Amino acid sequence: MFIIDIKLTETNITEEAISAHRAWFKKYFDAGKFVLVGPRVDLDHAGIIVAKAKNRQEIDELISQDVFYPNGATYDVMEFKANLNTFA
Repeated sequence: MFIIDIKLTETNITEEAISAHRAWFKKYFDAGKFVLVGPRVDLDHAGIIVAKAKNRQEIDELISQDVFYPNGATYDVMEFKANLNTFA
């Protein structure tokens, strides 16, 4: 599993870009790749995704499809092993 910490860096964030960004994470949520998605409460224009993928390369492929990639956001990716979880 992976945690993706996204911080938008563009100063000119449009509603159109935000709509495309939301459609991107909804697409992968519906596909079962993103299991938790939400905004950070401590930072504007930032969010967290918990993702299931076979490897980092797959995560990088998913990230590359975001409207803000590569220059409109930073994507800090951390891989972890969930020892206790409710995800089957």
